Amino acid sequence: MAPDPASATPSTEPPTSLPGADPAPGGEPVLGASSPTAKGVPHDAPAKGAPQDSGPVAGLVRRTMRLSIVEGGLMQVFLNWTTGSVLVGYLLALGATPLHIGLVGSVPLLSQLASPFGAWAAEVLGQRRLVATLLGVIGRLSWLLAVFLPQLGVPAALQPSVIVVLVLFASAFQSATGTIWTAWMGDVVPDDRRGRYFGMRTGVLGVVGMAANLAAGAFLDRVAAPLSFQVVLGVAILSSLAAAVLYLFHYDPPTEKHPVRFGHVVLTPLKHPNFRRFLIFAALWQFAVMLGATFVIPYFLEELGMSFTQVAVWSSAAAVTALATTILWGRVADRVGNKAVVAIGTFLAGFLLPSNWILAGLTGRLEFIWFSAVCDAVAWGAIGPAVFNLALVTSPRSGRVTYIALYSVASGAAGFVGGALSGPLLQWFTSIDWPGAWSGYHTLFALTGVGRMLGWVWLRPVKEERAWRTRDVVSSLAIPARRRRTFGR
Repeated sequence: MAPDPASATPSTEPPTSLPGADPAPGGEPVLGASSPTAKGVPHDAPAKGAPQDSGPVAGLVRRTMRLSIVEGGLMQVFLNWTTGSVLVGYLLALGATPLHIGLVGSVPLLSQLASPFGAWAAEVLGQRRLVATLLGVIGRLSWLLAVFLPQLGVPAALQPSVIVVLVLFASAFQSATGTIWTAWMGDVVPDDRRGRYFGMRTGVLGVVGMAANLAAGAFLDRVAAPLSFQVVLGVAILSSLAAAVLYLFHYDPPTEKHPVRFGHVVLTPLKHPNFRRFLIFAALWQFAVMLGATFVIPYFLEELGMSFTQVAVWSSAAAVTALATTILWGRVADRVGNKAVVAIGTFLAGFLLPSNWILAGLTGRLEFIWFSAVCDAVAWGAIGPAVFNLALVTSPRSGRVTYIALYSVASGAAGFVGGALSGPLLQWFTSIDWPGAWSGYHTLFALTGVGRMLGWVWLRPVKEERAWRTRDVVSSLAIPARRRRTFGR
């Protein structure tokens, strides 16, 4: 999980979906546990179906972990090509307004309200593999409407609105699938390897996303719209369907069917004080991120005059850097816990990213944008896997899918509000006569930057067993001898 939801490419904002792939760089991202000796992770008692260290189950676990990387790569292509610069470019080609851009970036978060339905289905049916596959296929096939939209005779003025509604519908199925997938993989991957595994997986998917972005950018700059966008979306759908097929070959630890009421899915997690505190952090963080994430790509394309290829290069630079940063942050999280890693990452995401975007606009120099790609990878390389694992360690193994569902709902609803407000805010800010080269975009980015930098304040009440204090981690990273011990080298 690396980037800003703005571009859904690896790393400028938080991931908005949890399933098989991580948001790509430059797309501000929506979602590492520790080993038995690591600080900061509670030791769940092995549940029925929990992975074992040896025997046939261990072989199935290893195979699933390998398959999940392949599946995630295929899904990364789909996510990058149905979000970010591709989707924004398609909307602009169809005549979208800032309101459409703001909504299309935020409705995926609103769709996370469907997450409890996925959790409820998994609890009642007990067949996570089949339920996740079915929901995933339905959502991904719905994108065929976007592929053939120009040929369907829909009035031109309505086409951007149709895309917004489609994104809401498809994302609802994606969110339900992601909730099941998160709890499922949380049961498959051993606790003492989560940080390293998901850090490595995020890095690999970032490289896949890089290749996908470069290919799409080059194609879109050379082929006329809307055909160029239609072809890219069509290939994305095929890739996502192949990923869904791989679900069927994943190991699904045995789970019992629970004939629970739907209300139980929502109410049970709220009875746990520490998880409630985590939900508050997740909601406030997502709100702050989405205040600016939706308009990062439009800012690059329209305000800075960047081409699709340049945007692809930017996200690719973030992806390459993220391959190293996510692995390193995963090691740190396994040793010191997730909380400090999230606190550091959120502060960096608030300080470094918006400041470089603003400086690029004020000076007209794209060097600040290229540098922001590196900052993006450093910040979201910490945030993505660590928030994911913090959601796991603050929830019990038994019934975890219901906790993940509520986390998805809370962060999704807050992110939608932030994204929905960003459009009107930008229109208001742009109507003001700012001095010099300062613009409405810069004001919006400054606002989201301040909100992001406050993330550590909202995180402080969350408890994580044996986690290091943030100040101790910062001190360790600043001193060479301590840094080697913290990073495990």
